[in-house]
Amino acid sequence: MFGEIASSLTTHPDHVILLSGLLAGWLMGLLSWLVAAARDTISQVMLTGLVASVIGFTHLHHVVVGSVEVLAGVFAGQGVTAADYGRFLLWTTLGNALGGPLFVAVIKYGHAIGGPPRPQEDG
Repeated sequence: MFGEIASSLTTHPDHVILLSGLLAGWLMGLLSWLVAAARDTISQVMLTGLVASVIGFTHLHHVVVGSVEVLAGVFAGQGVTAADYGRFLLWTTLGNALGGPLFVAVIKYGHAIGGPPRPQEDG
């Protein structure tokens, strides 16, 4: 059973894991931005639950959540090896690390550039 769960994350090609990790990283970066902007605790909890649910239901590769699933398969000895875990960890971490800062920086940059125009100074 643990092997099936773990292999559902590790059998994808490297580029699929990387792109899935990029999207999960973007969602987590967006989550941190939204939680910081939320005023009420209930809003923060609901936002966290919503984003975590999206990552879970869409089976995106996230390094923290996926590590638990893949390591369970490795320790159970059900067809997933430590090399599979290392490959999963490499591409997922890279995707998460690039996805969060990259997409959130693009959004923040667009927000900063899209602000009101500055008055021209006469020289």
